[in-house]
Amino acid sequence: MQRYAWRALLLAMAILIIGALPAVAQTDEGRLFDSDDGSVLIGLQNDVALSAGDEADAVVVVQGSALIEGVTSGLVAVDADVTITGSGASVDGIFSIGGTLNIEDGASVGDVAYVETEVTVAPTATVSGEVRDIETDITGVVAWIAAAIFIFLIFVWIGFGLALLFSGLMVVAFGTSQARRAAFNIGNDILKTLVVGLLMLIVPWIVIGLLAITVVGLPLAFGLLVLWGFVAFLGYIVVGLWIGERILKRSRTASRPYGAVFLGVLILMLLSWVPLVTPVAIWFGIGAVTLAGWRVLRGGGVPPVPPGYGQPYGQPMQVPPPAYAPPPYAPPPPPQQGQWPPQQGGPPSSWPQG
Repeated sequence: MQRYAWRALLLAMAILIIGALPAVAQTDEGRLFDSDDGSVLIGLQNDVALSAGDEADAVVVVQGSALIEGVTSGLVAVDADVTITGSGASVDGIFSIGGTLNIEDGASVGDVAYVETEVTVAPTATVSGEVRDIETDITGVVAWIAAAIFIFLIFVWIGFGLALLFSGLMVVAFGTSQARRAAFNIGNDILKTLVVGLLMLIVPWIVIGLLAITVVGLPLAFGLLVLWGFVAFLGYIVVGLWIGERILKRSRTASRPYGAVFLGVLILMLLSWVPLVTPVAIWFGIGAVTLAGWRVLRGGGVPPVPPGYGQPYGQPMQVPPPAYAPPPYAPPPPPQQGQWPPQQGGPPSSWPQG
């Protein structure tokens, strides 16, 4: 990790220096600093040289060539040809992107990190650190980052799925009739559901965009966005209910189809890894919910086709015929002589008995 840290720091310093180059005036020789002042030797599209016996804190060369015979703490080369030669040449750290890097006889270097650079090290050169192609390291780091992101997304997917299943059960618990009324549109008015769903996928976003460009309409645009997301969420659950009741046929006559909505939403979640499954489900669901809501509003709040429990799915409730004759009723027969209506307990005892 320490190797990665200093290499990342060195790369960041190189990027900052290179980014500041256009803002700094160059000398006629293309050098921003001379090696005599013991600071930084920089060459931009020019050749630089650090002579034997000279010292510099750092050497930076971009699209040029560099001859290092002196002593420097760091060397950064970008698309450059660098040669480090002589018994007095010493470089503590080297970072190179592109170009060539030749470490010749007598030179002494520390850590060397390079990307897409042709590196040549002489047998008699002294290398006290590591010579490493960091492109391989970057690939490994990127792979670890991708694996971490994938694991994070898996946990997010599991958490969202649990919340979705719980929401589906709550929808069925408190709004079975409304959910079934919306699911009824998927199987019986598929064309209208698709058209309404397509409009709901396009028109609200246009309205949201127009409202969002003004300060006054921005809160309304945000509220409309939240409402659209809520309708899409309900539509996804409705599609899951419709799928579940297609599989569990007994749930079509149940007063609370918990099993159907659980199974259907679970199937949608598992198929969400397949491309276009989730967008199509949202398309159908948002169209079904919007169409059901429009029909309720148009009917004054009374559903035009309420699904009845115990009847074929989505059909109106069949009212059984009355088991008694309609009024007026026939009058009861008069009591016969010598009989008294039993509900009155018989004649008084003072009456003569026949």
